[in-house]
Amino acid sequence: MLYVISDEDIAKIHSTSIRILNDVGLRICHGEALRGLENAGASVDYDKQLVKMSNALVEESVKKAPRGYNLAGRSSEMDLRIEPGKTYTRCASGSLYIIDQETGKRRLASSRDVKDFTRLQDALGNISLCGGSPYPSDVPPVLQDICQVKIMLENTQKHIRFQPLSGRNMEYLIKLAAAIAGGNDELRWRPVLSCITAPSSPLVYSNEQTEIIIQSGKHGLPVMMGSTPIVGATGPVTLGGSLVLQNAEILGGITMAQVMNPGAPVSYGPRAPTMDMRTGLSSWGAIEGGLTSAAGVQMGRSYGIETDLYGTVTDSKVTDEQTAVEKVYNAILPALAGANIVNGAGILESILSVSMEQLVVDDEIFGMMYRVLRGIEINEETMAEDVIRHVGPAGHFLSQEHTSRHFSTEHFIPKIFDRKARDAWEKSGSRDVITNARDRSKKLLIEHYVPALEKAKSERLEAILAEARRNLT
Repeated sequence: MLYVISDEDIAKIHSTSIRILNDVGLRICHGEALRGLENAGASVDYDKQLVKMSNALVEESVKKAPRGYNLAGRSSEMDLRIEPGKTYTRCASGSLYIIDQETGKRRLASSRDVKDFTRLQDALGNISLCGGSPYPSDVPPVLQDICQVKIMLENTQKHIRFQPLSGRNMEYLIKLAAAIAGGNDELRWRPVLSCITAPSSPLVYSNEQTEIIIQSGKHGLPVMMGSTPIVGATGPVTLGGSLVLQNAEILGGITMAQVMNPGAPVSYGPRAPTMDMRTGLSSWGAIEGGLTSAAGVQMGRSYGIETDLYGTVTDSKVTDEQTAVEKVYNAILPALAGANIVNGAGILESILSVSMEQLVVDDEIFGMMYRVLRGIEINEETMAEDVIRHVGPAGHFLSQEHTSRHFSTEHFIPKIFDRKARDAWEKSGSRDVITNARDRSKKLLIEHYVPALEKAKSERLEAILAEARRNLT
């Protein structure tokens, strides 16, 4: 287990965050939440929409949050159990663009791209659940998240974690989820969707983000509190300061979730990009992001709450050496710290774009990450004393049954990374990893089968989308 901050540091960050919530407070722009928090004992200034929370209220609320729950898939075979010691992976959510496979150019994503990107996530074995990327640009903006989720539900059996675009859309998003689960009561036990919400740093929860928290909790959908202070801009320039700020924002969101819907499943989602002072832009691939992610995992684990954070993220615009370095470092640090979900698969350009090829490469990166997390098993069988004695000096182990029994589990076998000798590589076309990833993605999209929805459910999804179109556009 990786520790980037000590237990003493965790205690200091916690107590400082509590003082911020008690003395400075959160601005919460939602009347129902303000009234609920006041009834729970918080100090509320309605004119300023400012809520100050005591240590006792926060501690009590954190205790109410579930320590384990299921992320249901459309198929029960894809259900995931959130609990300590289990690490899962997903694509990030919220991208607008896709890198065209034929031209290599960036363009706005379409509904067809959402379908293909979802089916590819469904096909890749090291992607545990689907992230909601990209949004389709060929529908009215107000419907993009609803259309996205509908398409995803039709094209994956895995759980879907996505970012709603507005609180008012939650009515239709919940209806879509309930249609798949079999009704609102069933949805509470089999949440096929989970949501992402984010305060506006520093210390503001908008009406829309608060509504997402309330509606998610009311219907049993897990919600991730994705605090995103930009280190040096909307958060303190010191990593420790931004850890305090994001911890205060997440604890405040958890408190609000538990006050409004006790027992609501929540996720600790720290994500702190740094401000590159040379450009004025947020850097998602910076190594400091990996450090704060790992520290965020430690904070979330100290509360016993699920942690979901960026890992395979990059600022690069293409699949290149920068992408590889940034993604690997930023994924392995939180994974070694014990993250429940490491996300960012398929992402380029500071989360603005997705790429089919990059999704396949990231699946390979996650495969290597999982091999690292398994570590080295030491027992009589793996130490192979009998085999070493049998082979003796100057022998070899290739023909040993022990070798055939263990090579495929002991060693990670890549699908697109090349390990041939140069002559063999040249004879096979001198293919690079991008070419291999492109061919694999196209092959999977042709061959991978996602069972179609039952007719009644499919018709219900269409009816919900039609209702949303009538009422929202």
